[in-house]
Amino acid sequence: MMKIHQAVATALLDHGVNPLFGLMGDANMLYVGDYRELGGRFIPSSHEVSSVGMANAWAQATGRVGVTTVTCGPGIANTFITLVEAVKSSTPVLLMTGDAPLEPTHFQQLDIAAMAAAAGAGYEVVLEPSQAIRTLNRALQRVVSERRPVVFNLPQHMLLLEAGTQEPVTPPRARAAAAPGRADLARALDRIRAAKRPIILAGKGALNAGAHEALVCLADQLAAPVTTTVLAKDLFLDHPSNLGICGGLSHPAAVQTISESDCILVFGAALNAYTTHNRELLDGSNIIQIDDTPASFGKYLHVAETVPADARLAAEAISSALTEHRRDADRDWLERVQARLRSHDPRADFDDQSHAETIDIRTASIRLNEVLPARRNMVSDIGRFVFGAWPHITTPEPEGFTTMGAFGSVGLGLAGSLGMAAARPDAPTVCVIGDGGFMMNPTELATAVRESMRLIVVIYDDGAYGFEWHKMLNFGADPAHSLLAWPDLESVAKAMGATSRTIRRLDELDEVPKLTDDIDGPVVLVVKLDPTVNIAQ
Repeated sequence: MMKIHQAVATALLDHGVNPLFGLMGDANMLYVGDYRELGGRFIPSSHEVSSVGMANAWAQATGRVGVTTVTCGPGIANTFITLVEAVKSSTPVLLMTGDAPLEPTHFQQLDIAAMAAAAGAGYEVVLEPSQAIRTLNRALQRVVSERRPVVFNLPQHMLLLEAGTQEPVTPPRARAAAAPGRADLARALDRIRAAKRPIILAGKGALNAGAHEALVCLADQLAAPVTTTVLAKDLFLDHPSNLGICGGLSHPAAVQTISESDCILVFGAALNAYTTHNRELLDGSNIIQIDDTPASFGKYLHVAETVPADARLAAEAISSALTEHRRDADRDWLERVQARLRSHDPRADFDDQSHAETIDIRTASIRLNEVLPARRNMVSDIGRFVFGAWPHITTPEPEGFTTMGAFGSVGLGLAGSLGMAAARPDAPTVCVIGDGGFMMNPTELATAVRESMRLIVVIYDDGAYGFEWHKMLNFGADPAHSLLAWPDLESVAKAMGATSRTIRRLDELDEVPKLTDDIDGPVVLVVKLDPTVNIAQ
């Protein structure tokens, strides 16, 4: 007779779960072993905090449910930060764990339901052995339909019980994409037809909806420049009217164009403080917000019209309506914008503050964009370095970029890059991370070595917590308190089994292609920065 642990392993594979991320322990080791013996790929992390981070980035890269498993007590407790990160990213992640043994004084007892609730995740527990697969089915369905992580609790004492008759595996069904309603569409069209200088702004919702082609077609009809949020970065990478990232990271040519616009069509973006530059960039604009999650409407600033709809279907409906009832596009304005973009040189946007032993992060990032492999993915940690990395390092396929920064928790980027590398192994994954973030979880570099992952880790090393340096300076405090005496990071990387180089001068980046061509394991580039150079102004 089949045991519960065997039935769960079989059900995971029947659900198409492959790979499975996690870390073994008493609560999961039996079904993890079964899963591997049945042909599944298990990618173990060095620490449970990375298990959810790997599944999070994998799910964002593939659009599928990322599944990870950890043990009871401290195992599930260690995932809390990355579970909150996945919740705030609205990422489809199933986190499998199990209650400690049925002994009230067992030292690993933890209220898993309370922890899941505190993180904002859903929660499902197997109450009867005969309901194991039914509960697994329901947990996966909730992940998909609620667009958030769910914690699945299979109590440890059930694993060795007979499975008996279980419900069959039922694949989760996604919510149907919604077309715009007639009245909503009509109101939006009135504003669009009246606009002379419209702009299209696309967010992660547009990327997930596969709206690129429809938005490019609509932009051509409207003679509209295009821009994105950070999470949809590079969606319009090679478009002649691409303004790049909208918000605090906009370059001067983009800011000028946005200020000239008289209508902004927003597809699948919540218009948060970063996209709006604390509302300063878009406040008072004539905004039409299109999103399949109505809770996003007007969440951060007032918008003129709202259209609850799938981004792709809405773009196609607007395009079709404009074909039937033509609108005169202001091609002259678009041509001026395109000329402005062609003449824009990102190197002219700042004064290069490279010195004998350090490189200006903006200068380094512009050069990295040229010397890193052309086909690449990118995962970013969070920190001051993003002001230099995000605007200047691009990814040819926007699905190949994500940032582990929804919760503002430093140190999750390396785990996310492992998930991306597993999801998109045909091209190397670039992890951009600060020295502080890297040292929070450097052991996952050993995971990348063990799994032979094609990973390029760019550590922006200013020897400090960079944001804190300048915040303390602004408060009149001694910023030297934010300095950190790390071991030599190149040596740390080599000790983990990676190839590594320290970069102090721009010309040293010319060596990067030699290190990253035909990459079959992790390469670490430690780029030395000056903590006193403030790029986040």
